Amino acid sequence: MPGSRPARSHLRAPVRLLCALTGLAALAVPALVHAGADASTPPASKRTAYAPNVMFPVAGGRGVDLRTSGKRPGTEIKAGCGSTVRAATAGTAVVTSSPTAGPNLVRVVTSFGRLVTWYGFMQKATVTNGQVIQAGQPIGVVGHAGIARMCSLYFAVTSNSGATTYNPTRWLNTYVGKPVPSTSLFDNNGFVLATFNTLGASHTKNSSRYATYDVRTPRQVALLARYGVDVVGLQEFQKPQRATFLSAAGSTYGIYPTSTTADPENSIIWRNSTMELVSGSTIDVPYFDGHIRKMPVVLLRHRASGREAYFINVHNPASGVGYGDETANRRKAIAVERAKVAELRSTGRAVFLTGDMNDRAPAFCPLTAGKLMLAPNSIPSMACSMPARDTGIDWVLAAGPARFTRYGYDWTPKNLRLTDHPIVWTRVHLAPNQ
Repeated sequence: MPGSRPARSHLRAPVRLLCALTGLAALAVPALVHAGADASTPPASKRTAYAPNVMFPVAGGRGVDLRTSGKRPGTEIKAGCGSTVRAATAGTAVVTSSPTAGPNLVRVVTSFGRLVTWYGFMQKATVTNGQVIQAGQPIGVVGHAGIARMCSLYFAVTSNSGATTYNPTRWLNTYVGKPVPSTSLFDNNGFVLATFNTLGASHTKNSSRYATYDVRTPRQVALLARYGVDVVGLQEFQKPQRATFLSAAGSTYGIYPTSTTADPENSIIWRNSTMELVSGSTIDVPYFDGHIRKMPVVLLRHRASGREAYFINVHNPASGVGYGDETANRRKAIAVERAKVAELRSTGRAVFLTGDMNDRAPAFCPLTAGKLMLAPNSIPSMACSMPARDTGIDWVLAAGPARFTRYGYDWTPKNLRLTDHPIVWTRVHLAPNQ
């Protein structure tokens, strides 16, 4: 709770700042993607929202915003004691206390000097100081602490210093279900990470629906540029596609495997102006009939923040394409991939896994169990908490100190007949190693 007692809210300056932040956020979303609710959406407390977009801070639509009078920095959200409180945005948790907010006051800070959400009156906090938080993640439970008049949540929105205060009711009504109105998280503007199955050249030699690779590949390069993709895991990226891609892209991207004689079907490409290669290797993953295929692993350094992260890109075998039932081999592949993620996560760095998993829950659940990984549109879970939507077979997953501010699952590439898969992209931000 900003200050030791309710203070007057200076609304004119915050409105100007909020408008500026909104403009910047709009520029960060690729033009192909529609994100957010429109004017016909229901009130914030009843609105359906998905991570990484802004979430209403009491789960399940059970909270009733009593609305701020504009004479103090926060609002009270009436809800039953014990109700789950969730983070409205991603960020870093700061757990403190105050006489007015009670012993379990949580702030979720996006970046230094930027947007902060405050959660008071709680009977307990379920996060720790310094913890990296996903939008929608449970952070505590509703209580009757501090100066609360009833079971309720105190909720406020300020700048990091608390000097700038927003009307929280207006802020929730404006942004729940939409991207967070800040381009910075963990003190950096992040980068765009994607997974993209390019549809192998060998699959379109005699196709009546898809053009040959030499026509499609330059258009795929242009598509990635339109999305502003900085790192992408490519599948079905065969040797002629690799040569054509690099010819069309020029010096824009680095690529791993770097050798022209290595199998490029699963490659990782990064924008040289955004990332630099630290090291590269491969892991052995069971493919069709259990034959081993080498999948790339790279350690990249984000130039703007100086932080490093691992990236793994895979393609697991599909059933029913001439090889029979490949369920067992996909299960083995997922086990190998999870073990590698856990190994790399032990370094304290973030780890990203991109790929065509050829599975939905059987891929997502083992990789995310025990809160090892999460998708941009999922919540950390000890068991398996599948995203409520966009659960295809193409995944972007993260482990460790990283969270998301934008996300898209877009079938435009298929509609343009560039491939038979969507592009899955997210704007991801690296936090300090943990």
